[in-house]
Amino acid sequence: MDFRDFEHKAPLQRIWDGMIPIELQLASADAIELLASAVLPEPFQTFYLLVPRVSYFPFMCTQIKERWLDPMFSISGSRTPGNSVIKESEMWFEYRGQALKWHYPVGLLYDMLVADVVGGQPELPWGLTLHVRKFPATKLVPGVGVQAMRDMFMAMIKEADFIRNGSTKKVMDLAKSDQMQFLDGLETHSFEKYFAIRSIIIPSQDARPPVSARGGGTAAGRTVPKAIPLKFYMQTMSAPEENERAVTAGAARQPDMSQFHVAQFPVPLMREGSAELTTLADAFKLCYEITGQNDDAFVGNCVCLSQGICVPWETPISWLADNLFYADCFLHLVV
Repeated sequence: MDFRDFEHKAPLQRIWDGMIPIELQLASADAIELLASAVLPEPFQTFYLLVPRVSYFPFMCTQIKERWLDPMFSISGSRTPGNSVIKESEMWFEYRGQALKWHYPVGLLYDMLVADVVGGQPELPWGLTLHVRKFPATKLVPGVGVQAMRDMFMAMIKEADFIRNGSTKKVMDLAKSDQMQFLDGLETHSFEKYFAIRSIIIPSQDARPPVSARGGGTAAGRTVPKAIPLKFYMQTMSAPEENERAVTAGAARQPDMSQFHVAQFPVPLMREGSAELTTLADAFKLCYEITGQNDDAFVGNCVCLSQGICVPWETPISWLADNLFYADCFLHLVV
């Protein structure tokens, strides 16, 4: 690894090390079924853990089971040695009545549902309810084991590779040992293991501060991808009467997963017919087909989050993709 690679690791390492403190409580119905009481024994009533922003909840289940649930059930006499009553593939998470999508990065879920850049301080630690029984009515919850998450993750990596390069050759050419190291790095949150393989899929880029496209920045000296893998998650307005009730009651509007419209479009690195870099605002307009005289005013009234950071609209998407990446090599943007 030469000096430029070492220099580039610094911002990537800081993003990779981003954590969200989680406060877990076991669902009352599950506690009653398993322990015959909604009140858990001391000191197991609450479980705290730090979860990497770039990771996924299924990778946390082993730690939760081994450090919290198994000891609790063992002490309470609810399981016999070697015969745990809990299966990791049956665990799922809820936030204020909403089942969390297991294939979304933890940081993305937090930015969608919790990070309130307008209404005040976000919720920390993030209070979640753990369920170990009775999956909600959704196709994305049952069978959420570690292997299912690994398979889903590799599928997302291939999709990102295809958008970036026009084929999945870089991912498909990885040796089996490299794929396993890549997945192990994600699951164990090992930056060195993960980054060693990611740098094969996406060669290190220039990590200098972004150059404004309005200033005439170019992509000279870079390996130019065909397009940037990105997804926008734009929160739509809830019904007017719901907003009015919330304002009257003095309560903040609770974001709902169903309120977010997801848009994905192969956004080019450069503006069409120009030597200027595509900005975040350009990408947003392309994804949502925003046109007209008032489009700049509309975009200016929106706030965009990536990795918990409010991103200026004039930022080149190439710089964002290089530095605010998620582990699946997509740039996830919450508006």
